[in-house]
Amino acid sequence: MCQTKRDEQQRRADHGPREVSTAMSMLDRIRRRRMITRHTRAIERAWQSAPTQSMRDEIALFAQRRPF
Repeated sequence: MCQTKRDEQQRRADHGPREVSTAMSMLDRIRRRRMITRHTRAIERAWQSAPTQSMRDEIALFAQRRPF
């Protein structure tokens, strides 16, 4: 009986943090996707509002150097 209880506690310990980790990684992916989308929109707005071709070229170079 004691062995079964210990097995049950070990099973709970094994599954608990993994579920939290999965939820956190899912939230991290959502946050990362939102940040990338926001960054892409900002670059697109800057490119469209650039008054000269040389400024558009600079923005295009900047957009290629994304940290993510």
